[in-house]
Amino acid sequence: MIRRFNYTNRIKIPRKRVDISLFKDKEGKYFRAKIDLAGLELSPEAKVYIEANYKGVYQRFAFGTVAHFKEPDNTRLNELPETELAYFDISVVDEAGKVGLLLGSAKGIAVCTDGVPNDRIPLLPVNPTDLKNQFWKLSFDSSDDGRPLLEINKNIPDIFEIARNDINFISLVYPAAFRGVLEKLLEQGDFDAEEGSWISDWLKFINSVLGIKNLPDADMEDGNLTPEQEAWVDDCVNEYCKKMQLFEKFTAQ
Repeated sequence: MIRRFNYTNRIKIPRKRVDISLFKDKEGKYFRAKIDLAGLELSPEAKVYIEANYKGVYQRFAFGTVAHFKEPDNTRLNELPETELAYFDISVVDEAGKVGLLLGSAKGIAVCTDGVPNDRIPLLPVNPTDLKNQFWKLSFDSSDDGRPLLEINKNIPDIFEIARNDINFISLVYPAAFRGVLEKLLEQGDFDAEEGSWISDWLKFINSVLGIKNLPDADMEDGNLTPEQEAWVDDCVNEYCKKMQLFEKFTAQ
């Protein structure tokens, strides 16, 4: 089906109504999905589609209609790159006309194979992947809105456990990755980003968790951070390290 939609008055499907789980076996990855569309005033005959994506590769699956939501026989993600994480977009489409009318949607739902609920994916998901000779990499191109992702080299033994629990990794890698995310946020220059976007989520974290209420001027100088912006990034990273007690934990070994 050609992806042409009329986006007028579409309903945003709350993420709490979406339950997607990603699994992996010897044949590869597959997923299961449930969506509660009751009470959203969507046409019962509208078609429901779930599209998995990662690194610009997409796989689309038909899940019946609003009235008769039905999982297809095959939900294997055999076209996506090797990854422990994927993003999912949901579309509810009225196909009665020549051009599909998009009635409702949810975009960029991150789901990983470790069983973390898709409404509790962290601000910076960690994903083991083949980085060749690199140890870790901060990536922004794994979903439509460029949500940040910390990629770690899956070829290193026990790397996922190290990334979660090893204080050396956490103390040395996360502040650097955190800084990279903040610099990207300033580069985007959109402090009024849509609710649910990665920028909105990060600004909430900076405000409510780190306690940093001020924002610098969004304009950069010839593509470079201004002194005010650099100071703001330093303040945020320092508060993050303080909140997580990284200096104390690292030096106490």
